[in-house]
Amino acid sequence: MQELTKSTTNPSLRQLFQTTFFLQILKTTICGTDVHILSGNVSSCQPGTRLGHEGIGEIVEMGDAVQHRRIGDRVLVNTTTQCGKCYNCKQKFHGHCVDGGWQLGNLIDGMQGTYARIPHADFSTQLIPEDVWDTSVEDAIVMCSDILPTGLEVGLLDGAIQPGMKIAIVGMGPVGLASLITSGDYQPAELFAIDINKHRLDASVALTEKTAGLQSVPVHSIDNSNNTAVEEVLELTKGHGVDLVVEAIGVPAGWYICQDIVKAGGHIAMLGVHGQSATINLEKMWHRNFRFSAGLVHGYTIPSLVDKVLNEEIPAADLISHKVPMSNVQHAYDLFRSAARHRTLKVLLTNDLC
Repeated sequence: MQELTKSTTNPSLRQLFQTTFFLQILKTTICGTDVHILSGNVSSCQPGTRLGHEGIGEIVEMGDAVQHRRIGDRVLVNTTTQCGKCYNCKQKFHGHCVDGGWQLGNLIDGMQGTYARIPHADFSTQLIPEDVWDTSVEDAIVMCSDILPTGLEVGLLDGAIQPGMKIAIVGMGPVGLASLITSGDYQPAELFAIDINKHRLDASVALTEKTAGLQSVPVHSIDNSNNTAVEEVLELTKGHGVDLVVEAIGVPAGWYICQDIVKAGGHIAMLGVHGQSATINLEKMWHRNFRFSAGLVHGYTIPSLVDKVLNEEIPAADLISHKVPMSNVQHAYDLFRSAARHRTLKVLLTNDLC
């Protein structure tokens, strides 16, 4: 990397390399967004880009301008790259950093490999305490790269969550489950878990029993295999609907369920990655005074989420259903794509290649 910084004649590129470090990847994972990319739903990601925007690695080389990390440190990589200096970063709007945002596994090569380049390293990583290296706690911390902050920030905080709300989550995959287990601090009145995968619905109930603040919250497990979710939610809420609906699928069907179950004055928070158009049926929605939010995760909650995992306040380790060596990454994707058959939640990839 030092040769790159010395040889380039582009001042901005030279500065970028100086604030960069290179990681040997230790642990990473597969995200539903990776599957959306492979399906052609994310136009910003060019063919041939290595995927992966989550994980932990060891610093093996770094630029001269990196101030708060050192060779040999083990770090969690934030899914969003943050320069830490631009207007958006100072507003904790890191997903729209003018020199960052969602780069890994999208605009630059990501974490599903042996090594990765991490731009703006000081602001885009979290140190891993040595006493949890190579433990199940460290595995759980990988969930703090993306799905836990996405579930919390985009699903709940952007959704203006308040204590006593009735909350529905449409899609109980890993990121939907992440919204579920990060809701405990906000003391919801009722939770509605909606999916067509029985294992994920069962996992929703099991996770609430392990999450502080949720043990006594009623959880309605709703199987939408026969398209009855809307009818069931409305019946359970006496026709009113729910205060907050988190859309965590990323397909039009998820949006249409949200439209039909949000109460008047409620909020729809979309965290699914959508690659197809969906219709906002304004003819039946305009008068309902509902609010809608969608967008990128920023990662400002990552430090506090890491602390919660370290203190075992949220059952993040239970989001991991399979561990697979990176040399068998195709099998890992097969597990993830066929989640119902394999009872898959999150698949952790470990680097056995170097």
